[in-house]
Amino acid sequence: MATIHRKKLRTGRIVWELTHGRGPERVRFVAGQTREEAEGVLAQFKQQLRMHGAAPGDLSVRDAVQKYVEYLVLNRRERTVTRYRRVLDTFMTCFLQPFHPDVERLREIKPLHIEDYKRRRTAGEITEERTDEDVTREEQLRAELAKQPNRPTMKANAKYGWLGRHKVHARVTPRTINYELRCLFTFFRWANKQNYLFANPVTNIEKFRVPRRSLPRFMTSEDIRKFFAACREDERRLFSTVLLTGMRKGEVEHLTWSDLNFELGVLFIQAKPHVGWQPKTDERVIPISPTLQQILFEQYANRTSDEWVFANREGSRDGHILEKLKKICRRANIKATTVHALRHSFGAHLRLAGVSLADIADLLGHKDLATTQYCTYASIPHGRKTVDFFRLLLARGYASVRQCGNQNARLYHVHHRPLYRAIGEEDTRSARSRGSRKGTNR
Repeated sequence: MATIHRKKLRTGRIVWELTHGRGPERVRFVAGQTREEAEGVLAQFKQQLRMHGAAPGDLSVRDAVQKYVEYLVLNRRERTVTRYRRVLDTFMTCFLQPFHPDVERLREIKPLHIEDYKRRRTAGEITEERTDEDVTREEQLRAELAKQPNRPTMKANAKYGWLGRHKVHARVTPRTINYELRCLFTFFRWANKQNYLFANPVTNIEKFRVPRRSLPRFMTSEDIRKFFAACREDERRLFSTVLLTGMRKGEVEHLTWSDLNFELGVLFIQAKPHVGWQPKTDERVIPISPTLQQILFEQYANRTSDEWVFANREGSRDGHILEKLKKICRRANIKATTVHALRHSFGAHLRLAGVSLADIADLLGHKDLATTQYCTYASIPHGRKTVDFFRLLLARGYASVRQCGNQNARLYHVHHRPLYRAIGEEDTRSARSRGSRKGTNR
């Protein structure tokens, strides 16, 4: 039977302690500073007893994070594991240890700690401190680089990638903080299901209000022209393929020659179990246009790998597509963009060609049609050109505005006879109408 009682510590401070069980299985810990707080913890403790049939475990924060990472490795994708691990390391190493060193057990984390994390993250107080080990390693690598600035192979250059690692940014956007709070919520929810925790401390934490969807990024026709003018031949083939297929960065990186079927004129976006990769959404099929087919034929003639379509000089999968893209933007003297901007441009040009949003969603691999709504932005410039055209006709007397039932709409009547005379062409519309009337009279 779980009970609570007052206890006076050696320091003279009065706390409320929760006790459950007897003998070696006895559980005892501080439940709160007041009776009301202890009663709330007692109710949560009893609920866990009813759900799991045993008292909640007493894990340290570090052990709980380790168990959760093991769970993620089994059930989530590699990139998801990397992102969650980074958020949890930031919370544990850069926040709890320097600001709340007395919090060592998982059940000691309260909503006030999450609120403090949110406040300090917003203020830019949470940073990554360099350890002595990091300083020593960086000095060794830089000394080696000074002796051998040019490495002959990609593998010889890989060990120095640690120097360009992503560090914890002090200043982050509200959207990033909301994402970190969601990661923490998922972690504590898992701990609650595993009977390591009484309640999720992130449940009632209010998130920042941010726009649900940001405006899409498109590359204008002029930017695309400058971009490809600054590309080398291999870069032109790579990014032309992205622009003509709308593939994601990971999809083009993991595209293999076996995914291409030139007889059917399609390419397949499918999982690669041997490298532990699978598409973000379901597997799908993308048609190969004649232009794209010619580009892929050129790529096959200049291939460096019999497996990967876009491989590096060593014949391995190229994982530096974004870096190549940014270098080309600098050479072309245009604003830095992303691979996803080329993907958005693909969807926008399909929309301008009259392709339905449902078909575009299938080609882009969107599960929700609302995700594809950004393609409708592409029709705004064309609508503006249409309005400007009719305004010009009105100004020159070649059109007039008629009354319309919808007050927000305009009905334009074009005077075709003076318009044909002005452009010096035959009034074919009148000729067709006269011919049709003669045919009717016969």
